[in-house]
Amino acid sequence: MKKRKTIISVAFVLIFCVAAVVSAIIGGKKPYQHLDAAQIASATVQLSPPDKTIEIVETNELAEYLHNVVIYHEDNSYTEYTGQGVTFTLIMADGTQTTIMAYNPFLVIDGIGYKTKYEPCEALNRYANKLLNAENANIVLKSPPNLTIISDKTVVDALLGTYSWERKNPDGTSTGIDADSAHPLDCRDLLVKLETTEITAVLNFSENPDKILRVQCWSDEHWGKTGTVSEPVTMNGYEIELKPGGYIYEVQAEWTPDNGYGGSAYYSFYVDLSDS
Repeated sequence: MKKRKTIISVAFVLIFCVAAVVSAIIGGKKPYQHLDAAQIASATVQLSPPDKTIEIVETNELAEYLHNVVIYHEDNSYTEYTGQGVTFTLIMADGTQTTIMAYNPFLVIDGIGYKTKYEPCEALNRYANKLLNAENANIVLKSPPNLTIISDKTVVDALLGTYSWERKNPDGTSTGIDADSAHPLDCRDLLVKLETTEITAVLNFSENPDKILRVQCWSDEHWGKTGTVSEPVTMNGYEIELKPGGYIYEVQAEWTPDNGYGGSAYYSFYVDLSDS
């Protein structure tokens, strides 16, 4: 009789354990269920694509979305998927930092992937895109944006040169950065040549500046002659008129640091405009 009770007791424990495991798999867990917005000192979200970062001013709404997130078993196969990922970086009041990437059907917490419940994860993605598309979105510019040049369906990257930049720190202070670079005429080995038959090119910034201060150029006959006087370039918005032949162009642009991020930067690129 005692033996039978023992068997029943063991069977009950096994059933309970199996039920607990099944419940955990099916029901999952909410890692941020008790997160208080007051615990978040600052937060940003990076959307890739389009590779832009937004500062989140109102953390109450973010905390509400995170409350509903559900994760299941660990799964790092998210690296095999393609699509948009939105990565939230939270600086907590105690100084710690955590990153949470919503990448359906995964949630990646501090580099560890988990299968996640679809609806809350998708809600996080929509929330991030809403922040990006808001008229008053606080774009985080920790360094000068990238510049590409487009002409005749060809795209090349401009070379970032000298810049002066200001960026906001998580504690509210700001850090100033001043970087120097070589003169464009000394960058022959660094500039990719854009060959085109079009008489114009478009300046395509990853984040448009508040003002383009100047565009100037030099003929490629003057490589290495940094004392050569530049020629002015005609602009129409973000479109510039190209000079016939090979020319090195330099653009100076400015971003107003209204949100604690901004400054001015120089970019250079090389274009060869031919007749055919």
